[in-house]
Amino acid sequence: MRAPTARRERRQRGESAMSAVPLAMVLNMLKTFAVRAPRMAIKKRAPRERVHLESSLAFCTRSPTIVHWMWSGYGWFNSDGYDLSYQSEYPSCKTYSYDRRAGFPHMMADDTLGRLNATEAAIDQINFTLEVYGRSMDTLLLILCACLIMTMQAGFALLEVGSVKVANTYAILLNNVLDVCVGTLGYFLFGYAVSYGPTTSGFMGTDYWALRHLPNDDALTWVFFQYSFAATATAIVSGAMVGRTSYHAYMIYSFIITGFVYPTVVHWIWSGNGWLNSDLYGLAFQDFGGSGVVHTTGGTAALMGALVLGRRKLTKEVAEHAVPESSPALVTLGFFILMVGFFAFNGSSEAHISRPGDPEAVARAVINTALACASGGVATLLFERVVHKKINDFYVLCIVANGCLAGTVSICAAVNVATTYSTLFIGSSGAIIHCLWSISLHKFTPIEDPVDATAVHLAPGIWGVLLCPFVDKNKGIFYCGYAGQSAAWRQLGVHVGGLVCIIGYTAVTTFTIFTIFDKLKLLRSHQEKFEHAEALRIHEEELAKQSHHGFFHDVFHHHEHHEHHDAAPAPKKSVSSAFDDAVRTSEADVVVTVNSGQSLDGSVIKESVF
Repeated sequence: MRAPTARRERRQRGESAMSAVPLAMVLNMLKTFAVRAPRMAIKKRAPRERVHLESSLAFCTRSPTIVHWMWSGYGWFNSDGYDLSYQSEYPSCKTYSYDRRAGFPHMMADDTLGRLNATEAAIDQINFTLEVYGRSMDTLLLILCACLIMTMQAGFALLEVGSVKVANTYAILLNNVLDVCVGTLGYFLFGYAVSYGPTTSGFMGTDYWALRHLPNDDALTWVFFQYSFAATATAIVSGAMVGRTSYHAYMIYSFIITGFVYPTVVHWIWSGNGWLNSDLYGLAFQDFGGSGVVHTTGGTAALMGALVLGRRKLTKEVAEHAVPESSPALVTLGFFILMVGFFAFNGSSEAHISRPGDPEAVARAVINTALACASGGVATLLFERVVHKKINDFYVLCIVANGCLAGTVSICAAVNVATTYSTLFIGSSGAIIHCLWSISLHKFTPIEDPVDATAVHLAPGIWGVLLCPFVDKNKGIFYCGYAGQSAAWRQLGVHVGGLVCIIGYTAVTTFTIFTIFDKLKLLRSHQEKFEHAEALRIHEEELAKQSHHGFFHDVFHHHEHHEHHDAAPAPKKSVSSAFDDAVRTSEADVVVTVNSGQSLDGSVIKESVF
């Protein structure tokens, strides 16, 4: 209808049809050129490149819907909502859109690239923020747990004060304070460098002395966290020698143990560069919470100190309660403080909380600690009920509390890989071993351990390290199947060899230190010097009486002496009671003082004869 109408209008205006032909031809030529010119240009540059029809003005004017799809910024083909992007690099026409980003197609491409760069920068910022938050969470975990571990010093002090004579209270508390002060200096000056300094031999670190040359300030968090473990190892030693060492000796050996002996073992196993746990040497000593590193090392040092000191009274027959009770309430309070510290001790050994799998590992460590403590206490109570037929006195209270601690010490090595059933077995068996060790130590050895420090830490620590290759739920002997048995048994061999090295190294170094102090008359306190001298005097008098009567006199009077004891058996005195009797009989000859400023019978004196 349009063409006849146009001819009629031209006819009315007096125009001929031929006059309009040149104009129509010109328009057709222009339209053809507009469509084909971009194609010709494209073919000259890249013959096989795809032709973008939207770059034609005619196509754009005829297809506004396609323009909206591609260039408007809101179409489905180039929209953030549909996650699609179509870009044109041939700016042969404008896009008539209300989008402020839209102008020419190349402007759209630049805008999209800018948006992608902005998105990448935002992603980098998010990753950086998450990394900072992760480091902050890890730092918070380590610092809080280190503070809780430091409260174990109070637990050890209360347990020691509640287990020995009240006359030794001031010496015990002062030694624990000195333990923290001197141990701090020793670890920050030398201990951390020996533990985690770079090394070439795998035996000990050789840098970071006095915290110099640390890579960054973030390492200070790790320094403080590891210091809390070192302080715990030194506190174990004080338990076996409670109230019997001089201040000077205690300060010196605390400094040496915290600064050199314990950090060397840490470097072997926990540094990642030590010979007992590194890819370089092909060994992997597995000790997550410190059954070997902390408790075996501290327990061995405590055993050597108690061995050098000997008993307070040199006799083979020792009563059940060698040291009379002081305060059951303090023993109980010290036990609960130690348990809180153990939860932090084992839970924080993961050292991270921000990585995938860390929260689960921390949760497993904490729940296994609680189960080991509970099973150890119940097993100890049942054992004492069967063996000693007692369930309600101070001795049972102390040994049940120690049984709980022994079960916790046993699980430290495998606390992150043991199942709940394995944990119950490890805790209960470790507590039974603690009981057997305590009985054997007091009956068959010349060693006095008032708070059973060696029974709680050394024996269960060894037991936990030996059981770790069996109960590991990932690669243990009980779980790995036939294919993994060879590697699992090799792991057990590594643990046995590692224990021999830890015990041997610690025993040699600490025994040498304590022996030197004892020979120089620096190890024993004033009270301990008198007790030891008095015990030697009584022992020498007994030997003199036996040599005076002779062998035949002893044989002749043996039957009469035996009948006398059968008729009227005398009550068996404890070592402390026998010692008090000896002191009363010798009061006329010598005046004795103790560290608290009181004589052994309780009377106040003004000066010491030592």
